[in-house]
Amino acid sequence: MRVLTVIFSLFCCVSVIIAQRKPDQVIDLILGETPVKLNVYTSKQKSNLVYAHVHENETASLEAALTLLDQCPGTIVSLAHSPQGQKNRNVTFSMSGSTFMFDPNRIYTSDDQILKKNITHLSGRMPVNDDVMNEVRKLANKIISEVVKADFIIALHNNRNAPNTVRRRWFMKDELIDASYNITSYAKVCDHSSDSNQSCEEIYINPSMNNSEFFIATEKVDFDILSKAKQTVVLQNRKPIDDGSMSVWAAQNNKRYVNVEAKQGRVAEQIAMIKTLCTLK
Repeated sequence: MRVLTVIFSLFCCVSVIIAQRKPDQVIDLILGETPVKLNVYTSKQKSNLVYAHVHENETASLEAALTLLDQCPGTIVSLAHSPQGQKNRNVTFSMSGSTFMFDPNRIYTSDDQILKKNITHLSGRMPVNDDVMNEVRKLANKIISEVVKADFIIALHNNRNAPNTVRRRWFMKDELIDASYNITSYAKVCDHSSDSNQSCEEIYINPSMNNSEFFIATEKVDFDILSKAKQTVVLQNRKPIDDGSMSVWAAQNNKRYVNVEAKQGRVAEQIAMIKTLCTLK
């Protein structure tokens, strides 16, 4: 009981520190008529490392990085876009009486057709046209301009890792809902292909680790180090399917990139994973 009390106290202290920490810089942008911002946190010690946090609702990853920022020095670039009191994965913006939505990890592509497909029209008469795509590219270009300065990009992500479920539909028919994103997304057999497993060159899975916790690397040397350390890790191939994600952009531009993925809420596990990455610098 005493141990649990100590752990809870430490967790509360960390949470308070994170809540009180203010960005060292705020970069303001306007998408159409909607403001968004990049919160930039910088360690006291200079470093060639940047942490990219683009999914606002994946709070455990940001908390882990902020906790370690001075121990694993670098710069955190964190996207914030929702109304106060909310944290959403997707960015919603208004333009000329219409509303659009996109995943901010699906916008780093030079292919107009891919970008257009990744923008959802929610309301209004204005279609997803060049003007709309240019607004989205404005954000993508700004994020890239911040992370491209670094020699090493660590992307911060969380997943919910929900298991397979069966949902009852009309006429007593059941529908199987696949498990959400986790390491098995890269390990499915060929008759269940996806962009993820088709872009996977090598994979190492430590069966003793939770399948929510894994790395995605663009460099073979990082994959080898992590796999030898018994860390679950995917090596993305040199020509991954372009889905607009930052990992694909990194591969296309020969940038050293590792995604540290953990289940939402598992801050301690993500802290340990980031510490492992710090040794790769």
